[in-house]
Amino acid sequence: MLKRLLLSITLTLFISPVSLLQASNLSKQLLTVPMTLTTGEVITLEQYQGKKPVYLKFWATWCKPCIEQMPHFEKISQQHGDNLAVIAINLGINDNLTAVQKVQQEFNLSMPMAIDNSGDLAQAFRLLGTPYHLLFDKQMNLVHLGHKADSVLDNKIALISNNQPLDLLADNAITETALPLELGLNNNKTQAFLFTASWCDWYFKDSRPSASQQCIAAQNSVNDLTLQFDNIEWQGIISRLWTGPAELANYTKKYQVKHAIAIDVSNGMFHQYAVKELPSLVIVKNGEVILKTSDFSEPESLAKQISKL
Repeated sequence: MLKRLLLSITLTLFISPVSLLQASNLSKQLLTVPMTLTTGEVITLEQYQGKKPVYLKFWATWCKPCIEQMPHFEKISQQHGDNLAVIAINLGINDNLTAVQKVQQEFNLSMPMAIDNSGDLAQAFRLLGTPYHLLFDKQMNLVHLGHKADSVLDNKIALISNNQPLDLLADNAITETALPLELGLNNNKTQAFLFTASWCDWYFKDSRPSASQQCIAAQNSVNDLTLQFDNIEWQGIISRLWTGPAELANYTKKYQVKHAIAIDVSNGMFHQYAVKELPSLVIVKNGEVILKTSDFSEPESLAKQISKL
């Protein structure tokens, strides 16, 4: 019995901590995607693996439910912060550090904060709308995905903070499955992409009034520019955030859209052209961006710019 006990102790001492870790069902890409905090520190999910669970929350300063949930978010951080890594990720669309810091101060937010300026995090975690909650267990398995700050989320956080097992979500729950947007454009022509959202005109009305006006002006201007510059291939690219075929149809009818338009269901176009302001116009020639603007306040000036391209 003594020999068996000594052998057990010896084996335990020589098993490395890494070998004791269970494998995550996340891809290596998700585990290692860098999250740059506002402090400059770069973190990954992998560094928490085997140490503590992680709660990621995507948000935006102009997102009304996000702001309503902030007291709850801070409460979770205060209650479970010792046993749970709580990390906030600002979407970085129509937002900046000043706006983020204002919300941090207003709600005394204490959790680490990242701003997704590149759009890489939204793309990696397949963001479809804010607020967006992702909960990972100690082994970095996804156990919760949703938009509500409710009792379901609270119960899971309480359990996972106490190392209680939870059912895992499917391996592909946050894997990008949508096909890239196929536009069928003529590459011999100059291409113009209007990046906008089906909701930006009315949703931004109170929180970002200038952006709301730009969204209205952008679509109206591009309707006119489509007729004025028929040598350019015009295409509307609609954000996939909170948008499906019904919303797209309503938007198309509302603005009597004069050009081709489609939802960027894979977010590939937004990510490729690093669009972080709604609306944005990107004009491409021979694969090179020759004009990128979010200013539609002077249609005549914009038309003159385009005429010189």
